[in-house]
Amino acid sequence: MENFPSFKDLISGNIYKVSQLNAKIKGIIESELGSDYIWLEGEVSNFRGNYSSGHWYFTIKDENSQVSAVCFKWANQHIKFIPEDGKELVCCGQVNVYEKQGTYQLNIRYIEPKGKGAQAVALEQLKEKLQKEGLFAIEKKRPLPFLAGKIGIATSPTGAAVKDIIKVIGRRFDNTEIIISPTRVQGDEAPKEIVRALDRLYSISDLDLIILARGGGSAEDLWVFNEEILARKISESPVPLISAVGHEIDVTISDLVADVRAATPSMAAEIAVREKEELVSQLNTLAQRVNNSLLNRFSLLQSELDRLQDRIVWSLRSTLEKGSSELSILAGKLDSLSPLKVLSRGYSIVYDKNGKKVIKSADKLKKGSNIQVRFERGRAICTVDETDV
Repeated sequence: MENFPSFKDLISGNIYKVSQLNAKIKGIIESELGSDYIWLEGEVSNFRGNYSSGHWYFTIKDENSQVSAVCFKWANQHIKFIPEDGKELVCCGQVNVYEKQGTYQLNIRYIEPKGKGAQAVALEQLKEKLQKEGLFAIEKKRPLPFLAGKIGIATSPTGAAVKDIIKVIGRRFDNTEIIISPTRVQGDEAPKEIVRALDRLYSISDLDLIILARGGGSAEDLWVFNEEILARKISESPVPLISAVGHEIDVTISDLVADVRAATPSMAAEIAVREKEELVSQLNTLAQRVNNSLLNRFSLLQSELDRLQDRIVWSLRSTLEKGSSELSILAGKLDSLSPLKVLSRGYSIVYDKNGKKVIKSADKLKKGSNIQVRFERGRAICTVDETDV
C-alpha cells in the first residue's frame, strides 16, 4: 500500500491565496512562453467582435481541445478580414494569463486564413457586405451623357493612364473640357487621397462625367481600389462615374460600384466621348433627312392646298350659279309684280301733286286738286275738275 503524506504534513507547506497562485502560474507561463511569439492553427468558435472597444474575443479549437484568444483593436485594425465561426485560421501571438479569472489566452497580433490569403478573404467579405447594401445593384447604374462637355479625371498626374485618356479624348472630340484631380493611386495613403480627389470633383457643379483611372499593375498595386472607403465615396458621385483600373482581366470593388466599368483607361475615354466627325456626319445625315421630310411634307401640303382650292372654287362657282338661277327666278317674279309691268299693259298710277304718295281712292281728292299721273312712258300734271265716289 502506498504511503500517502498525512494531512498535517500537507498543510505544513505554504498556503497560497488564489491571486498568489494565479500570479505564480502567470509568472511560470510567461517566463516560458510569454516573451515568444507562437503560431497556432485551429478553428474559430464563439467569435465576438461587436464591442464598442473594438476588441475581438473568440476561441481557437481543434478536435480535442480549445484555447481562448483576444485580438485588441490596435492589432485587429491592421488585419484585412474578420474571423468567422467555423473558419480555419493560422494566427500568431503571445501567451499570457488573465489573473483575475485564472485563465490563460493567446494575445493575437496577426491572423491568416488557412488555405486562402487574408486579402482574398477580406475581398470576399467586403463584396458580400456591399452587395447586401445594394452598392452593386444594376438598377442604380446611371447612363452616360450623350455628349459630355466637361469631364473630371481622378488619377495620378504623371502616370500613363492620364496621358492615354487625354490623347484619346483630344482625338475624338477636342472641344471637351478636361479637369484633372491629382492623386496617388498606389500605397497605404492612396485610398484616402483618391477620396479627396473625388471630393474635389464632386464640388464642381457643371461636371458631366468622372473617370477614375489607373494603369495596369499587380494585384497588390490595385488593392487600393478594393478599399471600403473608396467604394462608398464612388457610390456618392453626383454624376455618372467610369472606373478604369488596371487591365481587362482586373476587376476591383471600384469597378463593381461605378456606373460603368472600362477595361482600360483608353477604353474609358472611348466610352466617355463620341467621335466629333461621326457626330457631324450623323448631324448632316439627320439634317438631310429633315430637309427631305420637310420638302415631302411641303409637297403634300401643296397638293392638299391645290385640291382644297379646287374644291372651294367649285363650291363657290356652284353656289354662284345656283344663286344666279334663283336670282333670275326671283327677278322674274319681282318683275311680274312690278307696277311698271302693269303700266305696260295700258294702266296708269295717280300720285299727289309732289309725286310721293299714291292716290288709291277718289275720295282722297277734291275739285281743283293737283295730281301727277304716271304712264308707262312719262307722266302728266293734272287738275281735278270733278270726282265720283
